[in-house]
Amino acid sequence: MKRLLGSIAALWVLAASGAGWAMGEGVMVHDPWIREAPPTASALAGYMEINNHSKMRQTLVGATSDDFAKVMLHQTVMQGGTAKMVHRHKIEIPKGMKLAFKPGGYHLMMMKPKRKLKVGDQVTVALEFSEGSKREVVFTVRKAMGMAGGHHKH
Repeated sequence: MKRLLGSIAALWVLAASGAGWAMGEGVMVHDPWIREAPPTASALAGYMEINNHSKMRQTLVGATSDDFAKVMLHQTVMQGGTAKMVHRHKIEIPKGMKLAFKPGGYHLMMMKPKRKLKVGDQVTVALEFSEGSKREVVFTVRKAMGMAGGHHKH
């Protein structure tokens, strides 16, 4: 019981600190953020780390947000020396593993923002998993600390 209360207290402190964790069904999301872009940008990129603490593989199959016309799952891959973004219909996270959505790798492609976003703004994104569950995660807009190399091409 003491250990359980300690764990609950630790999660509460983490949530209160704004560390960006969202939890449910054994899946935790850490450090969700959106790369700042010019106000005229038609697409923004979202990043996070998904930790699968459940006893089975989890499959991310989509995402939605009231702040964007569409949110897609993407992965940057190298083809012929050029970084290319590829749409993914699903992304699997093996049990007990974590998967980083980061510049130059997996990311959320957030199309047609419905409002101008600046550093510090927050956006709620619902992550959709194959078993039908959804997890609402709050992403914070922040400056990128450098760009992943190469030119991107859709």
